Amino acid sequence: MSLGRKNKIIASLLLFFFVASVFLLAGCSKKKEEVKEEAAVPVKVMKTAKSNIEDIVTFTGQIEAGDEVKVVGKISGRVKEVNFEVGDYVQAGEPLVILETDELYDQLSQAEATLASAKANLAANESGSLPQQLDQVKSAFEQAEANYLNVKADYERMKALYEADAISKQAFDGMELKYKVAKSQYESAKEQLKLTEERMPKNVEALRAQVAQAQAAVDLIKTNIENSVIKAPVSGMISSKQIQPGEMCQAGATLGAVVNIDRVKVVINVPEEDINKLKDGQEATVNVDALGNEGRIKSKISIVSPASGASRLFQVKIEMENKDHRLKPGMFANVNVVRGIKENVITIPKDAVLIKKHGNVVYVVKEGKAEERLVKIGVTNGGRVEITEGLKEGETVVTSGQNMLTEGSAVKI
Repeated sequence: MSLGRKNKIIASLLLFFFVASVFLLAGCSKKKEEVKEEAAVPVKVMKTAKSNIEDIVTFTGQIEAGDEVKVVGKISGRVKEVNFEVGDYVQAGEPLVILETDELYDQLSQAEATLASAKANLAANESGSLPQQLDQVKSAFEQAEANYLNVKADYERMKALYEADAISKQAFDGMELKYKVAKSQYESAKEQLKLTEERMPKNVEALRAQVAQAQAAVDLIKTNIENSVIKAPVSGMISSKQIQPGEMCQAGATLGAVVNIDRVKVVINVPEEDINKLKDGQEATVNVDALGNEGRIKSKISIVSPASGASRLFQVKIEMENKDHRLKPGMFANVNVVRGIKENVITIPKDAVLIKKHGNVVYVVKEGKAEERLVKIGVTNGGRVEITEGLKEGETVVTSGQNMLTEGSAVKI
């Protein structure tokens, strides 16, 4: 092969490799541009602005019944029936426990017989001669008293005239004799009345006392029979049961308890740094997870404890209407209370904040790239959060897609 031909072949090969290299470099450059375009992360953003945010604090508490009243027996006896179970709803006056009454009715029969005997004995004595004699003696005494007072007045007038020599001694002596006779008759009638009345209590009055005593015994047994039916003291739900049929019920013993659930309360414990921010009548929102969407209830604080216990926690109660009895004692509830309002502060969506090892961060977009910004959080209210440090008004903050970002990532809004 000649030298000229070899040179042509070498030149052709060099040209081929040159052209191939050009095309290869152009392809790589285009591929890099495509990779670079694919690295831009799509995000959603917002401009920071100042607004107001409520400072809401959440406490966890438990629902309690409004009032609890014990079911107590007034008399002792053996239990015949028990008509309630824990969880039953009862109305005030509804029979809950019934005691055996056979012995009480036997006692009532005996007492009524004793009363009838006492009444008959009294009637026999009241219809006898002694009461009539007392009436006659009283009538005679009243006549003697009236006559004596009239004669006494005439006597004193005649005595004054005699002492003034206005009448004769004979006229005065006649008047004086008449006065002494009237006085003697009056004193005699008075003594007779006294003796007759003294005899009366030994007979009729004693019998009347016996009748009253017998009547009281009958009334007491009837009351005990009524008390053998132990009724619900208030309307509400049975919270405890401590008696069974066949057991002995002692007077004053607790047989169960009824709680009023028409109105319930949530009891929360508040630390001392928050207690002065709460007051009676302040609005509160109660959230009961067990009721789902129906568990959000607007209410008000009803009682703020004036003193704390050893735990330095103050008890606060929030009362709620519960006519449909959806709220059950023992349910847990979260109570949201507004402690105050932060005005003219920067707030952003809570989800825009990422928690990393070195703290809370957000991503701010500058010139198409993400800048990681360390921030401090203030008040949180639902889906929004106050930023106290790390952001300025008017900055562009990533609110969606931030989980895919790192410092310097290209973003696509």
